[in-house]
Amino acid sequence: MLTEHNYSSQYYHHIEKGYYPFSFLRDKVIIHFIKKLVPRGKKILEVGCGTGRLLRQIENDYETYGVDISHYAITVAQSRTQSTLFQVASIEDNITLPHQFDGIVAINVLEHLENPQRALERIYQMLSWDGYLFLHLPIASNTLSRFLQRHFYYDNSHIFIPSLDELKNLLKKVNFSFIIERSGTTIFLPISSRIWVKSTPCYFGIYKKIFNKAERQ
Repeated sequence: MLTEHNYSSQYYHHIEKGYYPFSFLRDKVIIHFIKKLVPRGKKILEVGCGTGRLLRQIENDYETYGVDISHYAITVAQSRTQSTLFQVASIEDNITLPHQFDGIVAINVLEHLENPQRALERIYQMLSWDGYLFLHLPIASNTLSRFLQRHFYYDNSHIFIPSLDELKNLLKKVNFSFIIERSGTTIFLPISSRIWVKSTPCYFGIYKKIFNKAERQ
């Protein structure tokens, strides 16, 4: 089972070193979609927030919260941000937060989890009735994407690498509706062809919580 010890300071030093340019551009595009869909002043949560780079860029526009399993990452994130509230916790467990959220961001989180469905169910519970999930993770949908994932995106902490169809079926099972998707490899380009998305190993999708009248009552 993965624990905080799997995500040491050395792990995050490696991520920080490789942040530019791709991860920087990826975050800019995700922020673009957040601002397009979620009105200013609403509540945004990032699960697996790491060292807080994305939250730092939106905390002046939103009420921001961050959760990560790593004490080290949260310490760095707290020093990097000003108004964001943080909690050390795993999305697979019961996170205690005082609000529901209008947007939840999960960048490179699901692939690390033994039970991604439970994590998505928890995210669903924490979203408001018109809330959005902004999701980024590696996928392996065909021969090309499996080859690229194995040779260029391999990480021994990645234990859940679904195909595009498997991922969408899981999200549908949890009761999310699809809004838009991009190849995470070229997330900054307006390319959403299903063939292209399935042929590249990184995926970005936006999903909305399906209104469930019975559950709301």
